[in-house]
Amino acid sequence: MAVNHFSCSFIGGLLAFAAVTLTVGAQKLAGSADYVIVGGGPAGFVLAEQLSRNPKTTVVLLEAGPDAINDTNVNTPAHYPLINPQYFWNFSSQPDPNLGNNSPEMRQGRLYGGGSGVNGQAYCRGSASVFDEWAKLSGNSGLAWPSMLESFKATSHYSLQSADYEKFTNTSVFGYGPLEVSRTSGLTGFEIPFANALKLGFGLKEIDMSDGTGIGVDMGLASIYTSNRTRSYARNAFGRLIEHRPNVQMIDGAWVNKIGFNSKTAVNVTYVSAYDSKPAVFKAKEIIISAGAINTPKLLMLSGVGPKQDLSKHKIPVVADIAEVGKNLKDHYFSIFEYEVSPAIKTVWQWAFNATASEIYKAQYAKDASGPLGWDNGLVYAGIRLPDTVFDGVNGKHYTSLPKDRPHILIEYSTVPFIPKTDNISTITAWASLVQPESSGYITLKSADYRDDPLIFSNYYGTPADKRAITYGYKKLREILGRDEFKGIIKSEFYPGLTKTSEADVWTAIQNQAFSFHHPLGTVAIGKVLDKGWRVKGLKGLRVVDISTFPSPPTCHPQADVYALAHRAAQDIIKADRR
Repeated sequence: MAVNHFSCSFIGGLLAFAAVTLTVGAQKLAGSADYVIVGGGPAGFVLAEQLSRNPKTTVVLLEAGPDAINDTNVNTPAHYPLINPQYFWNFSSQPDPNLGNNSPEMRQGRLYGGGSGVNGQAYCRGSASVFDEWAKLSGNSGLAWPSMLESFKATSHYSLQSADYEKFTNTSVFGYGPLEVSRTSGLTGFEIPFANALKLGFGLKEIDMSDGTGIGVDMGLASIYTSNRTRSYARNAFGRLIEHRPNVQMIDGAWVNKIGFNSKTAVNVTYVSAYDSKPAVFKAKEIIISAGAINTPKLLMLSGVGPKQDLSKHKIPVVADIAEVGKNLKDHYFSIFEYEVSPAIKTVWQWAFNATASEIYKAQYAKDASGPLGWDNGLVYAGIRLPDTVFDGVNGKHYTSLPKDRPHILIEYSTVPFIPKTDNISTITAWASLVQPESSGYITLKSADYRDDPLIFSNYYGTPADKRAITYGYKKLREILGRDEFKGIIKSEFYPGLTKTSEADVWTAIQNQAFSFHHPLGTVAIGKVLDKGWRVKGLKGLRVVDISTFPSPPTCHPQADVYALAHRAAQDIIKADRR
């Protein structure tokens, strides 16, 4: 789940980086394995761990990025917006006409752990009906909520840590899986007023979005270890379980550029090493692509699997003409407000850039893992369903017909400044996001050279109903942030500014500061590109398991869903391959 929730490119390289130990696995499996998994993100690590439990099954895990398990900036929760740019695929959308031809940045994780190594650590699952819909669309009954709940339990556990605030957590929906989930150990000072304003302003109650509930206010859970307040992610939660198994080989710095076929059967992968620039080939009985919603369709198309007309344009021999590869691109995208707040609110500016405060917080964290460096800073969000009347005058059937447990809008905030300012001030960014947009984009190749990024056409707010939904949610958020709960906290609105109130001004503000949540999905959807057993239709020896296979978006942050989906897929694969 490729997923840096609150990244800002302008501060991406401002923090000093700890030394990183980079290793390349020895060629202990001699160039062949039962399973070769392409992509070391949450899906890849869960698959590798599950499949290699049988000591007779050999598994190779290939990741294009480095191993950052010893990097303190990856492991320190509050550092997520300041992580080293080398840990990202620096993707951007093509100019989007819906956004006044602005180009949303769409970075994805490029390290062991994938998005789970660079994201804001939010852990939630979303509305139960989404998973029931997945089961129906895919023909795979294991994707329905009851069975997915078992996979959520199998991949995560909840760790309680004392804190000076109340938060509703449904502990019955957690099990004993490797990923640790917890609540924050402290507050920035904005959480309680924000939660109260959302509850009163929208008539909502507090919920836990991990138990299948989608509408309400969630005080937030995060993938953070309570023992030392460090990031819990795919590399250290699942990777530690497999790194010493003799039947597993983990190879980082391995950029896969082609799947090799014998007729309609996938037989090998070719990758180029980041350490010596030499190509290498691994043979496999089964290849599983887990490279994410952008790189997975790119790799399929480079290998001759995708829309024939697009492949022919780049003179790529067609192995399988599958029109849906790269289509159905969905994302959680959002538009922001930015506020100056009281210095009493603990923000990124204070712990990262204010020399006095920064030294205090560093000392706290070094002493006993306390203070804001051990927090995910600001994980409070609300799932909101809009009144049907919002869509009067446009075709709003997509929204009005969604099951009643699903929100249309997710409202959230962070202390990360999305708009650079030279002033030394504490900043809050708040936003409204479409969680199940009607419109979709697509991905295609720029060229046949694997080093070229694909072309991403985001198509944000691409229908009249999408535009109506985000405009309503955006204006409602401004109304909420003007409530009495924020007196003495919010000092000024500097984006878009209180004078920007006309319909034209509001729409321009939405367009000019629209962001990807870094949750792209759906581009190799199960039920469209894949059969119910995760195989690419019409081909043998090739499966896909990652966020690209989601038939539709979940209604909150998707990292939990990627872990669970991969666990469910692993059970399907193990069962099918035993026959």
